[in-house]
Amino acid sequence: YPSNIYCISCGNIIDDSRPYSLCDSCVRTLKWANGRTCSRCGKPLQEGYGPDLCTDCLDTEHAFEKGFTCVEYGAAEREMLHRFKYKDQAYLGRKMAEIMYDRIRIEELSPDLIIPVPMFGRKQKKRGYNQAAVLASSLAKYTGIPYDGRLLVRAVETEAMSRLSALGRRRNIREVFSVPVSKKDRLAGKTILLVDDIYTTGSTADACSQALLEAGAGRICIFTFASGANLIRKE
Repeated sequence: YPSNIYCISCGNIIDDSRPYSLCDSCVRTLKWANGRTCSRCGKPLQEGYGPDLCTDCLDTEHAFEKGFTCVEYGAAEREMLHRFKYKDQAYLGRKMAEIMYDRIRIEELSPDLIIPVPMFGRKQKKRGYNQAAVLASSLAKYTGIPYDGRLLVRAVETEAMSRLSALGRRRNIREVFSVPVSKKDRLAGKTILLVDDIYTTGSTADACSQALLEAGAGRICIFTFASGANLIRKE
């Protein structure tokens, strides 16, 4: 179907003048990451929160250099990502990539390669597509930056991350990703933009980044459509 007939968030009818296929109401409802963000992972920071790092990054030394995101993960963002990932609505990813494209231009990012966080083969076959690959390949088309969806592979099927603590996520994702020997020359010294749908604690981003760096990559930046909130721990 043609784009810009229905709002990708609420489903209301719109016209083709609306950017990103979002109605005016949803543009105001989405939690855009336009304010202060964590200087390391890009997670939005609350007004009045002091440090330039989120609470996770204060405690964790990440393998990636910097992260960027477009929206904070709230109710509207969660519903849209759920339909994208689990309701066979891959076309939503192409619209999200338009939003990501504008963010990449604002940040003046110029990586050598765009790659997605890989999905385990059996899980991808069941779903029909890897949502991170839809975002990454669409972003590559918009930017003209080379894309490689087979450079990083996921050899192990892991437990669902949403049910795990931060420590559990890191244990769950350890030594899961690798770079094929035949692909290592393509990585040598390159700046990589690693794309995923959502950033939470950074455990997946770190595991992927570590595998890429060990295979010879120069720098890794993380780019997601959404990021979890900065959870301030009580004393």
